[in-house]
Order: sequence, then structure tokens, then C-alpha cells
Amino acid sequence: MFREVAVTANMIVPGAALRKDASRFVGFILGDAFLGFLAILAAALTIVPSIFKITPQLDAALEAGQWTIIALFAVEYGKALAAAKSKGKFVRNPWRIIDAATIVIPLATLVPGASRFLRSSTMLRLLRLARVVALGARASGVIAREEQAAVARQDRAPMQVRMLPAAAGTPPRPATWDEFVHWAKQPGTEWYSIANVGPHNLPEVAKAAGISQEFIAAHLLGTSYPHLEATDRYLSLFVWVPERTADNQIERTGLLLLISDKSVVTFCRRSIHLMEKIAGPVTGELAALPFPARTLCQFLKTVLDANEALVARFEKELSELEELPVRDSRQQFFERTFRLKKELSVAQSDLWRLRGVLKELAEPRVKLPGRAASEIPFLRDLAETGDYLYETVNNVREGILSLIELHLNVVSFEMNRVMRVLAVVSVLGLIPAVVGGLFGMNLKDNPWPFTLEQVTFVVCFAMVTCLYFFVVKGWLR
Repeated sequence: MFREVAVTANMIVPGAALRKDASRFVGFILGDAFLGFLAILAAALTIVPSIFKITPQLDAALEAGQWTIIALFAVEYGKALAAAKSKGKFVRNPWRIIDAATIVIPLATLVPGASRFLRSSTMLRLLRLARVVALGARASGVIAREEQAAVARQDRAPMQVRMLPAAAGTPPRPATWDEFVHWAKQPGTEWYSIANVGPHNLPEVAKAAGISQEFIAAHLLGTSYPHLEATDRYLSLFVWVPERTADNQIERTGLLLLISDKSVVTFCRRSIHLMEKIAGPVTGELAALPFPARTLCQFLKTVLDANEALVARFEKELSELEELPVRDSRQQFFERTFRLKKELSVAQSDLWRLRGVLKELAEPRVKLPGRAASEIPFLRDLAETGDYLYETVNNVREGILSLIELHLNVVSFEMNRVMRVLAVVSVLGLIPAVVGGLFGMNLKDNPWPFTLEQVTFVVCFAMVTCLYFFVVKGWLR
């Protein structure tokens, strides 16, 4: 039975991997980058018959190549049209009009009634010119299309509203936008979270929350570091929440927390599952705190837990890099270490600001709803945790820098050894080359008072002497 299961697994896994590779290949073939290259190639193939004298066989091959490229354009266009939510908006897109032109213009020559007219010399030149222009526009718009697609993906994400009641242990639930607007007029003891807040919906959010648009823009979209600010109405706190993605990348989600006397509101740049981590039974000193103060403590603890998990990942990656043989330094090693160095620098900056915020919260001048912040020992513990994480990130970063320096020194040393060997070979080869250039290889019948054997002996003696000098200097060790 176990043998049958093993055989079945061995049959399924390669098939899944093959399908995954095939999907990647199709995605590459129908991607904007490859199709842009094909557009350049098709434009060149269109111009070639007008410049060069080609045989009918080569002309047919060029025509077949162009039709193959046009077929790929048509497949990509049809696939994108089928996946589009709004067919009319898709067709009216300027870039998609160009895509359609690259397909329709060549197909116009196949129309039975217009084929003879379009294939006349004048119209054929105009068609080729129009095809070249359309293909050139498509090839030149690859970057602009990618940027527009990225912006469209960001703008397409609708706002998500979630609500967490004040009762401990109650799970969060989705809420509607109208429900949040109604609640914002007379806030109760709940926590509302608004995710996917961007510049496009900032006026709507500011109007519904009763907060100035400039404040949200400055403290959520226009900032890059954790900070704390207290006003008469609420206490605002901006932090970054780091998360590891499936492809081992780090995503940092900006989050603005607003605490009033009895309510909590958060605005997120992206959707993040934060309420689920905080919701649950509360014990110890947190159970005696008011809902806003308790939520703040749990929120900061969750943010520190995310940073702690990230720092632990950094330490594990550093230990894996330290186990790699020093003499096997490869390009992948340096790409990995330089990426890790960049991530550590960002984490170091965030934790430095975050620990400053935690220390500021523990000061007597900061007032929380129902309790002074300095009267909550939990906040002091969080400040100590922030200090520990900051020091740990510093140590990991120093370890990465030392490891990079070690590998660079080893690579430099190995390169120096190669250069020394090349120098030795060049000097040893220079001696017979200079002598041969001065006297020639054949000394017979030449007016020189020495023989070829004598010249050979002198050359060999000079080479051995130089080789001995390099050995003494340690260049060949």
C-alpha cells in the first residue's frame, strides 16, 4: 500500500511541476516584455522587403513569421478581453486600441473584396507604414503599460471595513461602509478598521471619519517612520507592520491608529489581518484597562511580535549564510547578503523609531483614556522588548557586514593569486619573446658571435632566475 502511495505521489508531483512550468512559459510568451520584442521584430520584418532584394522563398518565410507574431498578439488580446471585467472600458483603452490596430491592419489585406485594392503598390506601402507605426507604438509602450497596470491594481482594491466589539473574546466581523459612516457620527465602544486607504479615496474617508484630509494624508500616506502625536480629541500612532510573503519578500503595511475616550479607529494602506491576532481572551493587568488603552497595548504587542518574528528570520538567515564555505562565494551569495543588508537597514530604522515611541508612551506626560500611560507596567515591558529587538537587529546587521567583508576579502585574495600567476607567466614569456624579437629565431648565417644553443641557455637561465625570485617572494605559494 505504501509503495502504491509513493508511486502515485511520484507521478503527481512531476505533473504538477510540469503544469506550473508550462503556465510560466505561457505567461512569459504572452507577457508585455516578450510581445514588445516581437513587435520590434515584426516591424523589422515589415521593412526588410522594402530595403533588401530577397527571394520569393525568403519573402514567404518573412510573411509567415509576421503572421505568427500577429497570431500571438491576437491570442493575448483575446485572453485579456475575456478576463476584463468591463469589456467596453477595455476596448476603449488607448493601449488596447493600438493592440487592436496591430492585428486589424494586417488582417485587412485578407478581406476578399478589398484584397486586390489593398495589395496595390501604393496601398501596400501605406499599410506597411501603418503597421510599422502601430508595432513601434506597442513596443515603446511596454513600460507605460506596466506602470498603468500597477496603478490600476492598486486603485482596484476596494476599501475593507471590519469591526471589533469591546467585549473581550468577541471575534471581529466585516462591516459595511454605511455602518461605519453611521457609527462615526456617534462613536461607541468599538474598534473600526478601514483597509486599502489610498489617495483616491482619501476625501471620502476624511469626510466619513470627521477628520481633516490633510491630517490623514500627513500621518498615513505622507510619512515613512513610526511616530506618536497627542491632540485634544485623540491619540494618534503610526507604525509599520512587517510581514513575510510567500516568495520570501518583506511587505511593510503602514497603519494609523486613533484612540479617543472610548473608541478606536485604524486606517491601513493595505489589507492586514490584525484584528484576528488581537481578538481573544484578555487576562492579567490588561483585563482591568479601558477598551482603548487595552487595545493600544494589544496593538503594540502585536506589532512587536511581527518585528520579533522578522528578527528571528534574520538571525536564522545569518546562521545559514555563516555555514556556507567561504571559498565558494558566488553571485547568489552576494545578492542574498546585499538584499538582507537592505532589509536589516529598514528594520533597524523602524525599530529605532518604534522604541522611541514606546519610551514616549511610558512617560508621565502621555495620557491614555482612563489611565496615565506611566501607570501601565505593560507599556514599560514593551519598551524593553523594543530595545532588545533594536539591539538584536544591530547585531545581525553587524554580522552580515562582517560576513560580506570576509567573503569579499577571500574573493579579492583569490583574484590576487590569479593575477600573480598571470604576472609570473607574462614575465617568463616576455624573456624569450624579447630575445626572439631582437635576434630572430634562426641565428645561422647571421653576423652574431653566438649560437642558438648559447641563446637558449641564456634565455632558460634568465627564466629560471626569475622563477626563483617569484618563488622566494611567495607568489607561487
